[in-house]
Amino acid sequence: MDRIRIFLSRCAAFFVKQRLDADLDEELQTHIDFAVEENLKSGMSPQQARTSALRAFGGMTQVKERRRVQRGLPFLEVFVQDIRFALRQLGKSPGFTATAVLTLAVGIGANTAVFSIVNSFLFRPLPVKDPAHLVVIAYQDPKANYPHELSNADLQDFQAHSEVTSDMTAFLVNFAGLSTGKRSERVLVTFAKGNYFSSLGIQPALGRLFLPREGETPGADPVIVLGYSYWMRRFNGDPSIVGKSVDLNGMPATVIGVVPKTFFGTFYIVESDAYAPLGMFAGSGGSPTLLTDRKDRQLRVLAHLLPGVSIQTARTSLQLTANNLARAYPETDAGLQMDVIPEKLARPEASSASAWPLIAAVFLGLVGLVLIVTCVNVTNLLLSRASIRAREMAVRSALGASRLRLFRQLLTESFLLSTFGAMGGAAIGVGLMKWIETIRLPGDAALRTSQPFDWHMFLFVALVAAVAGLLAGLVPALRATRTDPNDTLRETSRGFTGSAAPNRLRSALVIAQTAGSLVVLIMAALFLRSLQRAEKADLGFKPDHLVNFTMDVQELGYDEQRGVNFYRQLGDRVRALPGIQSAAFAYSIPMGYYGAGLNALWSESQRGLPANKVTSVRFNMVDADYFRTMGIEIVSGRAIDDRDRSNTQLVAVINENLARELWPGKDAIGHDFRRLSGDGPDIEVVGVAKYSKVNFIAEDPAPYFYVPLTQNYTSVRVLHVRSTLLPAEVVREVEAQARALDANLPVFDVMPMTESLEGGNGFFFLRLAATFAGTLGGLSLLLAVVGMYGVISFSVNERVRDIGVRMALGAQHQNILVMVLRQGMKLVAAGLALGVALSVGLSRFVAGLLVNTGTLDPLVNTGTLDPLAYASASLLLVAVAALACYIPARRATSIDPMQALRTE
Repeated sequence: MDRIRIFLSRCAAFFVKQRLDADLDEELQTHIDFAVEENLKSGMSPQQARTSALRAFGGMTQVKERRRVQRGLPFLEVFVQDIRFALRQLGKSPGFTATAVLTLAVGIGANTAVFSIVNSFLFRPLPVKDPAHLVVIAYQDPKANYPHELSNADLQDFQAHSEVTSDMTAFLVNFAGLSTGKRSERVLVTFAKGNYFSSLGIQPALGRLFLPREGETPGADPVIVLGYSYWMRRFNGDPSIVGKSVDLNGMPATVIGVVPKTFFGTFYIVESDAYAPLGMFAGSGGSPTLLTDRKDRQLRVLAHLLPGVSIQTARTSLQLTANNLARAYPETDAGLQMDVIPEKLARPEASSASAWPLIAAVFLGLVGLVLIVTCVNVTNLLLSRASIRAREMAVRSALGASRLRLFRQLLTESFLLSTFGAMGGAAIGVGLMKWIETIRLPGDAALRTSQPFDWHMFLFVALVAAVAGLLAGLVPALRATRTDPNDTLRETSRGFTGSAAPNRLRSALVIAQTAGSLVVLIMAALFLRSLQRAEKADLGFKPDHLVNFTMDVQELGYDEQRGVNFYRQLGDRVRALPGIQSAAFAYSIPMGYYGAGLNALWSESQRGLPANKVTSVRFNMVDADYFRTMGIEIVSGRAIDDRDRSNTQLVAVINENLARELWPGKDAIGHDFRRLSGDGPDIEVVGVAKYSKVNFIAEDPAPYFYVPLTQNYTSVRVLHVRSTLLPAEVVREVEAQARALDANLPVFDVMPMTESLEGGNGFFFLRLAATFAGTLGGLSLLLAVVGMYGVISFSVNERVRDIGVRMALGAQHQNILVMVLRQGMKLVAAGLALGVALSVGLSRFVAGLLVNTGTLDPLVNTGTLDPLAYASASLLLVAVAALACYIPARRATSIDPMQALRTE
C-alpha cells in the first residue's frame, strides 16, 4: 500500500509541478532568511550574513533538483522534455518534416486500407453471442474439391448425435419477391431454421423472432422478420408494420418482428433484407424436397463448439457421425468428409477457408514492402539530417550529454515523425476505406463493404507507426551517437564531414529501396499481365451485342404451368421485335453469381456405382436457340431445339471435356447417362458443344452439360437477347414487353453481357487486384525515386569542393554529368539485380502456396517467369531513376569552381 500511495503521490506531483515548485522556492527562501537572521544576530554584516547562509545551505539548484527527483516521475519529465525539444527541432526544418511525414503517411495509409479489408473478413467478429467459438460445418466433397453445404436430413442427424457442439443452426440465402399489395420488390432473404436467432443470441429490435420449431413443415408458419435497414428504407421505421400481412413469393406471411440494427445476417458480404423460416422456402416452390431429401444440400450450417473443444477434435467427432451416415445412406453420403472451419475463415463461403488467408498474406506482404521502402526513404532523410547536425551532436556530447541521452533524443524525433505520419496515414486510410465502400459489382445485389475504424484498426495503425519509427530512426540514431566528437569537430571546422561510412550506408539503403520497389513493381506487372491474358482469352461464346434480363415468376406466386406460359409468350414477343437477331432463356449466366450446381453423372458402364465413385459435373438449363444466341459452337450433333419437349426423350448437350471423360476416344452422340441417381432416367446425348467458360474467368477447362428448360422447369430465368440495336434500346423494348404481360414482375440484373463479365466471377477481382497492385507499384516507384534523388542530391552538396577542383583542373560539364549519373545508376543496377532475384524467389514461393492451398494460380500467374512483366517493370524503374539522378547531376554541372573553392 505504501508503494501505491507513493506512486500516486508522484503522479499527482507531476501534474501540479508549477505549484509545488513555487512552494519549494518559498520554503527554501524561508530557510535562507532564518539563517541570515541568525548570522545578523551574531554580529555579521548583512552581506556577510547572506553569503554565509548560502554557503552553509549549499547549491540551491542542486537542492531543488534532488527534491524534484524525490517527489515526481523523473523518467516522464525527461520524456516530456525530449518531446518538446524534438518538436522545436522539427519545427526549425519544416521542409524536412513535411517530406518525412508525407512519406510515412503514404506508406501507413496504404497499409491501413489493406488491413481494413483483412480486418473485416478475418478479425471482426459477427455481432452474435460467443463469436470466438462459432464455426461453420460443411462437407468436404473429394469430387468438388471444396467444402459445401449440408442437407436438412443430415443436419438433423448431426444435431442428434453431436457431442462437441452446444447448438447447431442452418440457413440459406436467396432472392424473393416481397409485396405489400403493390408492385413486388426483389429482396434478399435468409431462410433459416427455427433456432437461428436463439442460437446466435439475437434479440429483436421490435416484435419477436422465430420460435425454435417454426419452419419444420413446408408451407407452415408463414412469418417473416424484417432486416433493420430494409425496415427503415421500405417502411420508414414504422413500428405498426409488425402484425401486418405481406406476400413473399406470392405466399401471405405475417411480419412478426425486426432484427437489431447491428445484425446484418450471417452471409457476410451482403445484408439480408428479410428472414423467413425454411419451411416457407420449401413451400413456395423454392425446393419442395429441401427438408427431407438428403441429396438436397443447400444449408450453410453454423454451430458453437463446447468450451475446450478444438477444431480438430470437433472434426474427428463429427466425422464419426458422417461415417455412420455413409453406411446407412451409401447412395447419398458415401465418401463425404467433414470440415469444421472457424466462421471468420469461411467468409463468404466455406470454400474461402484456404484462399482468404493466402490472399490477405500476399497483399499485406505487398503493402509491407511499400512500408519498408517508406522507412528506408525516411532513414536516408534522417541520415542526411544527421550529417548536417553532426556538429550539434558533437558539441552536446562535449558538454556532457551521454550517448544514451543523445540516442534517446534522436529516436524521439523519429517516433514523433512516425506519429504524425500515422495520423496522416490514418486519414488517407479512412479515405481509401470510404472509396472501397463505393465499389459495386454489376447487377442489383449490393455488397456490404462498410469498413468501420474499430479498435483492431487503431492498434494496427499504432503498431505500424511504432515499427516505422523504429525502422526509420534506429540506424541514424546509432550512427549519429557513435562518432567521436573530437573528430567531428575537426572535420566540421572546415564546413563538411568527410567520413565515407554514412555515404556507404545511404548507398546501401538506396539499393535496398530500389530492390523492394522493383519487387512491388514486378508483382504489379504480373497482376496486369494476368488481367490482359484473361481479357484476351477465348471465352467460348460471344459477349458482344448481347443483353441479359433476369426474372423470377415465383416472386409473384406463379405455379409451373403459369410460369411456362409466361416465358413462352415473352420469348415470342421479344423475338418478334425489330432489330432482334435471336433470344433465348437459360437458368444462369456465364460467370454469374449463381449456378445450377453439381450433378453426379453415371455413364452406361458406371451403373450401380455409388455417387462418390462417379464424376460430378456442373450444368445449365437452356431453351431452344440458346447456343446460336450465345455464339457457342456445336462441334457435333445438334443443339437443343423445339423437338425437346416435356413429353419426349430426355436429352442433353455436353461439352468436349465431358465427352472425353465419359467416352474417351468415342463419338458421344447417341450415348446416354443418368444424373442425380444411378437409377434415374436415361438422358440421351444429342450434341457436343465447344468448351466455354461458365464459372470463373480464370478457370481451367472442365466438363459441363446443358439440359432443356422444357424438361427441367425453373422459375428463375435469364433472357439473353442478341440484337443490332443499342443496349439502351433493347432494354426499353424488352422491359415494355415484360410489363405488358405482368406489370408487377421485377426484372433485375439488366445489363449487357460485357458488363456482366465485370462481376465477381468475371474480371472484377482481377481488375481490382491489378488496380491495387498497380497503385502500390506506383507508390513504391515514387518513394524509390524520391530516395534516389535525395541521396544523389546530398552527395552533390557534399562534393561541391571536389567537383569545383575537377572543373578547375579542366573537367568538362559532360564529364561531371556522367560522373554523377554513373554514381546513381550503379546503385540502380545493384538494386535491379537484387530486386529481380527477390522477385523470382517470391513469385515461386507464392505459386507454391497457391498450388498447395488449391487457390487458382491463374489469378496472379506468379509461377511463370513472364519476361515482359520483368522487363517492363525494370525499364520503368531505370527510366524514372535516371531522371531522378539527372536533376542533381545537371545542377552539379552549374557549380562555379572559383565560388566553390572560395567557400571552402
